[in-house]
Amino acid sequence: MSSGKIYTLVALALLALIVTLSLPASLVTAAPNGAPQRLLIDTRGGADHATLKADLERAGNKVVMDLPQINMMVMYSKNPNAAQALQQDARVASVAPDGIRNLIRPELTQEFFGKTPDGKMTRTNINLSEVNAKKSKKAAAVPPDSAFSLPGLMWDYARIKADKSWNKLAMGLGYEVIKVGVADTGLDYTHIELTHKVADVVDFTTTEDPPICTYYLGGSSDAELAALYGGPADGDWNGHGTWIGGNIAAAMNYWDPTTPYSGTNGIAPAVNLVALKISQNCGSAYDSEIINSFTYAAENGIDIVSISFGGYLDRTSPQQDLIYKFYERAVNYAWKKGTMIIASAGNEHTKIGAGGEVISHGILDVPPGGTDYFGLWEVPGGIPKVVDVSATGNVVIGSTPDPCPADSLAAGSHQWCKPASDAHQPYGVGKKNQLTYYSNYGPRIDFAAPGGARKFNLPNSDRGGTEGWPWTGTNSAYGGSSVADGYNAWETFSITSNWATGIPCFTFSGDPVFPPDNCYAIIQGTSMATPHVSAAAALALSNHPEARNKPAKLYSLMQAGAKHPSGNTTPPVSKKDKSAMDLTGVACTNGYCHLGGNAISDADTYGKGFINAYGAAK
Repeated sequence: MSSGKIYTLVALALLALIVTLSLPASLVTAAPNGAPQRLLIDTRGGADHATLKADLERAGNKVVMDLPQINMMVMYSKNPNAAQALQQDARVASVAPDGIRNLIRPELTQEFFGKTPDGKMTRTNINLSEVNAKKSKKAAAVPPDSAFSLPGLMWDYARIKADKSWNKLAMGLGYEVIKVGVADTGLDYTHIELTHKVADVVDFTTTEDPPICTYYLGGSSDAELAALYGGPADGDWNGHGTWIGGNIAAAMNYWDPTTPYSGTNGIAPAVNLVALKISQNCGSAYDSEIINSFTYAAENGIDIVSISFGGYLDRTSPQQDLIYKFYERAVNYAWKKGTMIIASAGNEHTKIGAGGEVISHGILDVPPGGTDYFGLWEVPGGIPKVVDVSATGNVVIGSTPDPCPADSLAAGSHQWCKPASDAHQPYGVGKKNQLTYYSNYGPRIDFAAPGGARKFNLPNSDRGGTEGWPWTGTNSAYGGSSVADGYNAWETFSITSNWATGIPCFTFSGDPVFPPDNCYAIIQGTSMATPHVSAAAALALSNHPEARNKPAKLYSLMQAGAKHPSGNTTPPVSKKDKSAMDLTGVACTNGYCHLGGNAISDADTYGKGFINAYGAAK
């Protein structure tokens, strides 16, 4: 969930376009050959806001977003002098280039999401025809779908007592009125798990001038991919958003009436989803798109917003401080309107203090290391009144004293065996619910939830281990001696978009029966922890309608139902350990690549507690 250091190269490129010119805003005009600018305008509100907009449009500028409720306007102009001209207008309090937030730092994409298919519609099929599925013997309100018959796969649902909450709520007598907005890359409403779950699609990327994926990154737009492959342009061409939506509310679907189980289901499978599409396939969004999604949700009866995008701001810069303040205004506006925003805490393994300030040195880095966000401010997770979520793992597995099999050592990032001779060994072997090696932590954390981690809960370059099934284990893509891991997942499993170009897709054939040609994925991150909390909040509302439109009341229900694990052993990143990476052999010249030091406290790991779906719904 990181945008890279401070402001992203894209935002800096925009900032470099600003030059000095003193003109009233009414005279700002679009220069036909100028470099484009996307500007956030802080207006003085009231009538000034409306007249400013009219004057700008009359002069040929494009106001791509207008949010008078927080005194914010977004203007696109090809005039490189536009920002300075606006600043001279008495109706304008301040101006800043629009920033860009990402799902993940590019250098860690494969570590968190697996090897991406490079924009191609690639699929990996797993044949389950020889699986001896373990049918559930427990009476449930509704029998679970196929994924639950594979032992060890859906560990995270059991960990937060999701199945117990289904029994209590008798599968939802009317709680489909609850809406959860997924502010992400979109939702694939063609996926069988979401066909009847997506109540609405709101595409904020239509305001992208200039468009991020094509203009800055040289890739394809979602519309271009849709024309090439035949899917919906307003769907999900990355795959991340659909994973989130599926974790929250994938249907108990029974696609084939002749089979009792099918696919998987969400933690709160009776609630409705709203696709707040803030990003196209490249997984990047403007700050203004995120902010707009919050205000839209507040004004359109969306109870909860789940968001996994984010980044860091340097508030010593007046322009970046303005962006922070716009986030504050939008979150406060949503809170007053009755909408709770739940966000991922971030994947930098750094300590987050009040208001989102980074209060430790160093972030999880790759060689040569040395990246430090100390003194920056995280958005949107750190903003006051946002529910900030850290990630925990399944169980930490230890190394083996025996030589690892050759096929594991040759498996690159999918290794299922860790040699005892490696310099960096797992912490807390055998322990559950440990802080993941990547998760942010600190006094700003509200709740912890399962986000999954590599098998040994160490960075990939320290031979952190496999993601688990279906990459490795029985009947897996990697096969070989990995079968000893069975169907255990170390990361977390959900659906992904049938049109995904960013998240690897697995399809399944044979028995137990999954819907044919529909995509599933296993990934990790505080992104994955966040929908667990969002779904638990939705379950709490389902049993406590008096808490609707009252985020403070909803928060208290979530806190009252949370568990309080103890004994976290995961340490922070180490500045001192500059040794070579176990997998690559590359030295960490500047530190902050390995874990080391004293364990992070339970308070900084779990916040107000480990989320419990059943407890929240009591």
